[in-house]
Formats: sequence, structure tokens, C-alpha cells
Amino acid sequence: MWIIYTDKQGDNYPLEIGFKLIDSSEICHDYDRITGYCREGCPDYASGGCPPYAPALAEVAVKYPYGILIYAKFLSRFKPAGMAAEDFSLQDLVLSDMLNQLGYAVIGQHPDSLFFLNCGHCQGCGTETCSFKLGEESCRKPERRAYSIAATGVDVTQTLKDVFDITLQWIKEGNQTEYIIKVMGLLSPDPE
Repeated sequence: MWIIYTDKQGDNYPLEIGFKLIDSSEICHDYDRITGYCREGCPDYASGGCPPYAPALAEVAVKYPYGILIYAKFLSRFKPAGMAAEDFSLQDLVLSDMLNQLGYAVIGQHPDSLFFLNCGHCQGCGTETCSFKLGEESCRKPERRAYSIAATGVDVTQTLKDVFDITLQWIKEGNQTEYIIKVMGLLSPDPE
């Protein structure tokens, strides 16, 4: 399915959206391996909804055995004219904003019954600084806390392949990709 996403500046972008109802057991995960990548290469490691604060998907799936995975894909050919082929920052921002808005809107309607796996770091504090980044020991907005899907040990590459038959394209220096894709999940204790 295709949608037109309008950003805060009023610019429109065509995005491919897909979703699938799943059992949590369909999500490929390896907490130690995946969070090791976070520890070694992500500046958000040890903040908010990132490891080591994020629970392992294996633990989460016990309480939330059902869910929906949602992906959004931004084809590189739809980047604005004049944007460098190797610049993926706009695609990354548009996809993150759209999926995070969707996720927070849904959990806002069902705050006590869903577990939100977002496509990046937690943004539950909004414009305030994350309490963990301030050195505090607990989250000040636990009802809005979300966890990066990878922070729970989800192997996003394999999960996209297994669930949607989509091959993730990796950005390498100077390399153009056909698209950027992000995925999020909403897990539930009930199948409905």
C-alpha cells in the first residue's frame, strides 16, 4: 500500500507501507549479538529505551505473544532534486517521524495494553531531555516509554526477510541504495 506522507514543512513524500499480524515467535532475535552491535557502534547506547535498559524480546514475548509489524519504505528516486545520491538523512528522518507518530498515537489510545518497539531510540519525553541522559535511575514517563526494536535484540534484517520477504539494503560509504526502510512493532497480550 502507498501513502503520501506530509512532513512538518508541508513537503509530500510517497511511502510504501506494509503490515502483518504476527505471533511474537515469528520475530527473529538474538539479544547478545544484536545489542553488541548497539554497544559498539551507536551513540545512543545506554540511554532511554536502548540497551542495556531495554528488555530482551524473549522476555517481552512471554507477556506480549501477539502483535503487528509495520514497515515504511522510502524509495531513493523520490528524494528531492539536488539531494546527493549518498545522502539518506531525509529518508531516515521522514520514516522515523512517520512511524514514531503512528506508534505513539496507537499507544496513546491503548496505554496499558501494548508494548511499542519503535524504529529508533525512545522519544517518549518529547522535547524534554531523557531522564536517563540526566543520570536519573527511572523513566519519568513510563506510559510513553518505547524501546528501539533492535535494542530488544530483534534481528531486523532477518525479520524483514522472514515476515515480509524484503531484503534490507545496507548503506555503505558512497553507495546508493534503491530505498531506505524502517520497521516498528506493537505487541499485545491478546490476539485482537
